[in-house]
Parts: sequence; C-alpha cells; structure tokens
Amino acid sequence: MLKKIFLVSCIIFCLFIIMTFHISADTITKNISNNSVIPKELPIANLSIKKLNINKPIYKINSKNNNVSKNVELLEGSILPDNENSIIFLAAHSGNSEVSYFNNLYKLKVGDEILLQYKNNKYTYVVDNKFLEDKDGDIEINKTSNNQLVLTTCSTTDSSKQLIINSNLKK
Repeated sequence: MLKKIFLVSCIIFCLFIIMTFHISADTITKNISNNSVIPKELPIANLSIKKLNINKPIYKINSKNNNVSKNVELLEGSILPDNENSIIFLAAHSGNSEVSYFNNLYKLKVGDEILLQYKNNKYTYVVDNKFLEDKDGDIEINKTSNNQLVLTTCSTTDSSKQLIINSNLKK
C-alpha cells in the first residue's frame, strides 16, 4: 500500500513538474513573441538653438513622432534644405510642460543663430524678423530669401496669438 501511495505521489509530482515547465515555456514563448523588438525611428534632422539650450530631433512629416505633443513638429508645406528655395516650418509648445520646447522662443532676437543639421550638412540660419499673428491655423510669412527657417509657438502673453520667428540661411 505504501508503495502504491509513493508511486502515485511520484507520478503526481512528475506531472506537476512537467505541467509547470510546459506553462513556463509557453509563457516565455508568448512573452518573447509579444515583446518583439521594433527598431527605434531615427530623426531626419536636428534643431539646435544654443542661446536657448535647445537641441531636439526632427522627424519626417508622416512619422508618429512628428507631433507637438512629443517633439518639435515639422509642419506640412515645409521644403527641406536640400531643395532649391527651401522653407522649413517648425512648431513646438510653449508653457511649462515637459514638451514645451519653445517656451523661451520669445528670447530670440534679430541676428541670433539657429542651427539645423540635415543629411550630414549643417545649415545656419540667422533670425531676421520676430512677430505675433492671430492663431488661426495658418502662418503668413513673406518669402524673403531662397532658404528660410520659420519657428512658431503660442504667445506667452496673448493666448489668441502665435509667435513667429523668421530666419534666413546664413551665406
């Protein structure tokens, strides 16, 4: 009788070990397959404004990372600097959240420099104009040169306005 109880106990124990191993292996397989490695998207450019301590990546227009809620946003209508007659529109939040990258944009003055790195080239832009305009979803800008960079954010003094910083490529 003791031999039978011992034998049944051994069989139950072995089944328990086999089932536990099978469940663990199954769980590991599911975890590995559910956590597949997705390569991190690389930015297409980098914006740097030394005076404001800004150094932020810029993502392509159709990227999920190209959004003011996450980064500095490259706006529709932009013509990148490797094209003739380029004009680049970049927007970011102002305020005091962790994504308020343009909070101090108002501190830029005519003559300040903005650096854009794109396709292993460095483009230096010089601020030539700074103004407020109505926040209506459009940016009205005079095309003053063949290669411009326009930065925009909400005004820190008037919630119905947006701040526009216009800059031209340094020759």
